[in-house]
Amino acid sequence: MKKKVQSYVALASLAISAICILLITKLRPGKTKPIPNCPLRFLVPERDKLIRFHPQEFSKPILHVKVPQHPYMAPNPGSNMHCDAYISDTYEASGPLGVNSEVISRTEGFGGYGTITFDSKRRLVGVYGNGMKLRLELMNPDTLEILALYDLPPRHWTFFFRGVRPWEYLGAGMYFYLDHLDRAVVPTTKNTVQVVQAPDMVKSKKFELVHEYDLAKYMVPGTDDSPAFVLPDWNSKYYWFASVQGVVGTLHMDSGAVQHMRLQGELVENSFAVGEEGAFIISDQAMYRFSHDSSGKPVIDWRTGYSKAAERKAGLISVGSGTSVTITGTPKDGLIVIADNAEPRINLLFIKRSDGAIVCSMPLFEEGKSATDLTAIAFEHADANGKGTGVFSAIVENNWGPHTFPFSRCVEPGLTRVDAIRNKDGTYTCKEIWSTKEKSVGGFRLSLGNGLVYIYDRVVSCCKSKWYLTAIDFRTGETVYKKLIGTGIGYNNWQGSLWLHPAGGTAISTTIFGVVMVRDKVR
Repeated sequence: MKKKVQSYVALASLAISAICILLITKLRPGKTKPIPNCPLRFLVPERDKLIRFHPQEFSKPILHVKVPQHPYMAPNPGSNMHCDAYISDTYEASGPLGVNSEVISRTEGFGGYGTITFDSKRRLVGVYGNGMKLRLELMNPDTLEILALYDLPPRHWTFFFRGVRPWEYLGAGMYFYLDHLDRAVVPTTKNTVQVVQAPDMVKSKKFELVHEYDLAKYMVPGTDDSPAFVLPDWNSKYYWFASVQGVVGTLHMDSGAVQHMRLQGELVENSFAVGEEGAFIISDQAMYRFSHDSSGKPVIDWRTGYSKAAERKAGLISVGSGTSVTITGTPKDGLIVIADNAEPRINLLFIKRSDGAIVCSMPLFEEGKSATDLTAIAFEHADANGKGTGVFSAIVENNWGPHTFPFSRCVEPGLTRVDAIRNKDGTYTCKEIWSTKEKSVGGFRLSLGNGLVYIYDRVVSCCKSKWYLTAIDFRTGETVYKKLIGTGIGYNNWQGSLWLHPAGGTAISTTIFGVVMVRDKVR
């Protein structure tokens, strides 16, 4: 009964907030309507709008092994939700330094973005959704103004009556990628994959559907199965796809031919990565590496099981791992980074790319309050010549908490950095480097260009929520600065993604009422 009351209160609060935001934005002229702040914004003292703990020079660039450019994906970084084919969540460019920074936002009422990518002109291409309607958007990277729209198949109205919550239904374009030709490759609610050309705004000013592949007959009947995740094979003209109900397959880009198999009794609820040697897919029970034969038939190269929870933990959507797959280093010596979902504490796992062996693990966070539903940031350190040193760093966020949409409650500690260090005999040693009590409420990212980890967090005071972009030093885990983004529910990230623009100096976040950008102004 208590949960139902909380749900009704949350929905009522959301509805009232949506109405208020719509009324406020309609009163404001102009093409782009900013997300309004809480009426109590004037109570925020000037000292709380930018809180600096360390000088700009405190954090340093990080020497690292670069993620190779996938031949069929948009230029690194920014081809998908997690930045690149390795799902590294790392950016070469410097993120915002909190110097003379400004905040720009846009809203059209309730709705936000699962993924935002960057095309060849570094404009924003994203999929917008509001619970029912879904569409592709091309946005101006300086103003967030919409330049072009393309309607995607909507969610069916019966989803709400079947108890399918929008943020838990993955087959709706939440995950898509932009290819090397500026085409969005999007799984849809019709169990198809659409390939949609983004306009260059010179020769063409509209999105154009190039291909549509029907995968409906390959989905598991009698379920809400859907092809939620699609990425291209590294060395051939195949798409890899995975469905929620464990169907894994290849789709030939030219002929549309499909080869598939099912992981019986397993679900796939997180995005996968692709490397030069194959596709790395995680189910709710095991980590896999797949390759394919000459006909495109999927082949399991290896399978590595992991511990999962007996029942859903607070704040998670699965009993299995909450992380997507992150791969690092090289095919020969690199590692995969995932978290299991063990009780009473999750473990960060480092797994060899070559054979699936677990070489190192580290328990994380407080017993009974340990969970993550976001992908780990990971990379291999390099020497001055760019050669790998055998030291692999990963950062994991704690997402445990009794979340009731649109409210999110997180526990401490918020983020932890763990290094896996290769010894001379080929074994590995895991070491926790730092843990911070900063509480992230959404996707987090690392700028290799300036050595800052960026999170989106909330401070509650005086009956209002203050939302901050918080920058944490990668080396020490110390907070460098906190920049106020906005106040009130309109700026709620709700475990959404955060992106760093490839040009540098800019961070972009989705919110449940639109999109917001913070950037260092050039004087």
